[in-house]
Amino acid sequence: MDFSQGMGQALAIWLALLAAVLITFAILTFLSRRGSGGPSWWARLRKAVRDPEAAKERQARAERSAAAIAELERYTEEVAVAAGRATVMAERRRGEWEAAQRTQEAAWRAFEETEAGVRRLRQANAFPLVEDDPAIRRRHLVRIVNQAHQRGEISAVQLADALMGRHGWDPAAHPFEQELTLRRMIRDRKFHAYQEASEVERLAAKAADLAMAAKRSLDDEAFDAQLRLRKAIRPEAPAPSLRTVPAR
Repeated sequence: MDFSQGMGQALAIWLALLAAVLITFAILTFLSRRGSGGPSWWARLRKAVRDPEAAKERQARAERSAAAIAELERYTEEVAVAAGRATVMAERRRGEWEAAQRTQEAAWRAFEETEAGVRRLRQANAFPLVEDDPAIRRRHLVRIVNQAHQRGEISAVQLADALMGRHGWDPAAHPFEQELTLRRMIRDRKFHAYQEASEVERLAAKAADLAMAAKRSLDDEAFDAQLRLRKAIRPEAPAPSLRTVPAR
């Protein structure tokens, strides 16, 4: 009789423990599935028990991810530095181009003023006459070309040509002709200076365009690198599923 009662009590205790385990398992499974859409705690536990290399694989993945992020950070910093230098260079090239534009415009205005002086001299109805003494005409030529050279309107070579009577210069010519020849020479020199300024402006504009294109390219690359780094550090979470709310 005592043996039968002992067996009954043991069986009752065993059934109670089994029921408690099953109830606990059911509750944990329900809470796990309700809390997230991923695998339950039981499934994760079974995987960890069956796969002893899972922890090592997770550690290896974490190390690879950290190394990739470090490399991406280094690249992002390098691109940012290059983009900053490109910005400085683009601003410098633009400043040089604007200065070349101002020089070109000033050279064109100087040419126009000289050309207008030549036209006025051609249209003059009268010119102060001097005596027909060749010595007086020569002194007049020496005076006007030296004054023009001192003002920087003609070069030393052109001054020597005028004094030596070369390249169209005639010390015995009428002062009107001497003045007209001088004005034409100054006009041609101004136009040559304008052509040189135009070439400098063209090259400066091209350099400014190239610098601006390089700046834009590096700015885009720096932005993309920053975006990739941000995504690597903070991966985007999956979008939550839409839950249907029953109408009331």
